[in-house]
Amino acid sequence: MDKIFPKASGKKNDINFFATPLLKTNLQLCCLTALLIFIAHPGPAYADDAALPDSTAQSDAVARIRQIRITGNNLVSTATILGQVKSRSEAIYTEKTVAEDARRILVMPQIADVKWQIVPIGDQVDIVFDIKETEQISKVEFVGNKNLTEKELLEQLGFGTDDFLDPYLINLGAESLTDLYHEKGYYFARVNINPELLRSEKRVSYIIVEGPKVRVKKTRFTGNDSIPTRKLKGKVKTKGYFPIFSKGRLNDDQLEQDRLALQTYYRSTGFLDARATFQKQWNEEKTRVIVTFIIDEGSEYKVAGIRFQGNEKIPEEQLRDSLDLELGKVLNQKRQTFAQRAVDRTYGKEGYIFTDVQAVPEYTENEGEAILVFNINESDQFSMGRLLVRGNYETQDKVVRRAFDHFGFLPGGIYNTDAMERGKKRLLGAGLFESVEVYPIGTEPKERDALVEIKETRTGIILFGVGVDTNSGLLGQFSIEQRNFDASNHPRSLKELLTGDAYTGGGQQMKVSFSPGTRVTTGHIRFYEPYLFDQPYYFETSLMLYRRWRESYLERRRGGTVTFGHRFTDDWSAEIGFRTEIVDVTDLDDGRQTTNIVDGQGNIIDTVTTRIITAPQDVQDVEGSNLLTSVRFGLACNKTDNLYRPSQGYKLNTGWEQVGAIGGDFSYSALSGGGTIYRTVYQDITERKTVWAGNLRASQIFGDAPVFERYYAGGIGSLRGFDYRGVSPRAGIKRDPIGSDILFLAGTELTHPLFEEVIFGKLFCDTGTVSEGTYRVAVGFGLELVIPQLFQMIPMHFDFGFPVYQDDEDEEEVFSFSFGLSF
Repeated sequence: MDKIFPKASGKKNDINFFATPLLKTNLQLCCLTALLIFIAHPGPAYADDAALPDSTAQSDAVARIRQIRITGNNLVSTATILGQVKSRSEAIYTEKTVAEDARRILVMPQIADVKWQIVPIGDQVDIVFDIKETEQISKVEFVGNKNLTEKELLEQLGFGTDDFLDPYLINLGAESLTDLYHEKGYYFARVNINPELLRSEKRVSYIIVEGPKVRVKKTRFTGNDSIPTRKLKGKVKTKGYFPIFSKGRLNDDQLEQDRLALQTYYRSTGFLDARATFQKQWNEEKTRVIVTFIIDEGSEYKVAGIRFQGNEKIPEEQLRDSLDLELGKVLNQKRQTFAQRAVDRTYGKEGYIFTDVQAVPEYTENEGEAILVFNINESDQFSMGRLLVRGNYETQDKVVRRAFDHFGFLPGGIYNTDAMERGKKRLLGAGLFESVEVYPIGTEPKERDALVEIKETRTGIILFGVGVDTNSGLLGQFSIEQRNFDASNHPRSLKELLTGDAYTGGGQQMKVSFSPGTRVTTGHIRFYEPYLFDQPYYFETSLMLYRRWRESYLERRRGGTVTFGHRFTDDWSAEIGFRTEIVDVTDLDDGRQTTNIVDGQGNIIDTVTTRIITAPQDVQDVEGSNLLTSVRFGLACNKTDNLYRPSQGYKLNTGWEQVGAIGGDFSYSALSGGGTIYRTVYQDITERKTVWAGNLRASQIFGDAPVFERYYAGGIGSLRGFDYRGVSPRAGIKRDPIGSDILFLAGTELTHPLFEEVIFGKLFCDTGTVSEGTYRVAVGFGLELVIPQLFQMIPMHFDFGFPVYQDDEDEEEVFSFSFGLSF
């Protein structure tokens, strides 16, 4: 058995399985004998109908493992070591597996060396691993630390006394301590290890030279003749010390990053040859330093010409028309990037989807001038095969396809990447998906399938909370909303209903909400089907409960609406809607009037108190229950690029509502119309956009409408800077608003991203008028906060408005807050 299972030992990085020359000779003799037998008796060639060889014929040549033993370990548990071993009892012994086990044990930081041997026990074997454990650290000490405590330094190391001695971790600890000192401002600090104590006593002794604490006194810039210092300061992270706001830390790696940032910024603004360096100026004590960034601006390059190379399939005139680039303009990185994207987009519209476009400046003999050269490597033109959808575990394919169909990204047509991008934006704007990516796939010569990979987001929301806005006051909130509802996806079990697997995937919208509040209480159920019977028709129905304290009465409403609409291919839509409501007007404001009854001599013989209604007469006329019914015809167009945050395009709407057309207590007509236009006035290289919006809205009532159906202005969504319903004709003892038959609003707003796509600043001017009073004007500023993880793209608005022109009876409000779409 010794010849079959020779003793062996495993050593780190060199495991020698054959320990003696005699064993090596025996093995060579066995191999030579086996070779001669094989040559003399070659294996049989089996015919198709020949019997297979007996699989048990070689069972005597193998041995099974009886047990695995670990020796030599004192600190590391046997179970921990066996966890690295793949050999098992009753398994067939192989030297390869045991050798791999030894290597895995050696990888453990607690193990310094391992030897192994095979012990025959009858027809079985024991595998014995003899362990030599890593030595322990006798002590960890710090020499020279005056400003940082031993506790701080030990926490930075992550190991201590009695831990296993690992040279790699010890050296890494010295680096970590150095970084800690630098982070604390000790720029000159150095940490070394005492090698003699480590070798002789297993003591980890860190020798620390702290040096003085260094602060950056200030940062300066020289040579920046074209760009002001205030702009350059925003590009570097090395700052002068300022309590609370800046630690004034000096770091060489950060200085190098700042230098490259300045250089990159200059080149992005058109100074293509710009160079940046820095120097440090110390005080005598080496505790304060002034960092000076030295700028060599070079020339500011301007566009001297535009040239296209390699374009054969699209004429140069068409490519030039796609550019928003004029000769004489500064050739900065932004213009260069946008120009390259424009040419790339032009090719993509025509189906040349693999065309490569590179825009590079070519310097001329004239200083400060460059020609922007477009190197174009054209591809074949591709048509579109199939549109494949992947990743939609809940959403039906048709919901995804509709967005691309709307923009003409259809099988059989040109593989239009511009239409593809617009379809992607519409899908993302719908709030159903976290991400949408489209890839051309396939191997056909001039056809590619479009693979749409989507990542679904949370579309079902249950919301409990408290909200507030200046129009409605404090509100409790409870709502259940599913933006990807499917009325036909009935639950097959209670589990499907509870887990949300039922009633999802159809792209419909369903919301049930209830909001009790201090001023207003509402309840609402809404269902919306965007493609009725999978056709370009939409259907919407809602039920509503409403209760609100007005200025001089309590208003309660209950009712519902039904709307049918048709969506045309050019972004226009037409609809007809029906409304039925019961409006209760109660709890009118009143007062008490005392009248004295006198006799003929003027003596008071009695006192009578009577109730006087102080609410306006228009309110008194509708006290009690009122039935409203109406039919409304509407026409709308939406050519914006995004549902929640439009940056380009416009939307229009107009409608005629006939109240009393199918009965009720009132009969009058209302005409309304309006529109909003959006324009991107600035876009940075990351495609964050500064957007200007202009809004116009006009409405007029023909006939005698009740006070609760008239128009009021003021508040968010109307005239900021004025109180909600604060702009209106007034009547009654308290001069309460009674509404107008005419409303005209016009406003403009400029929105600019301040931080990523989360915080936006804005400037606005709201104007408008009602049937009485002067033309109102208010200006202001505000913030929008968008938290996609919580509310998708619905923003929160914080606005400060200041009236410039107002009427004497108008009610003003400087600050207004709301949650939702308002402009």
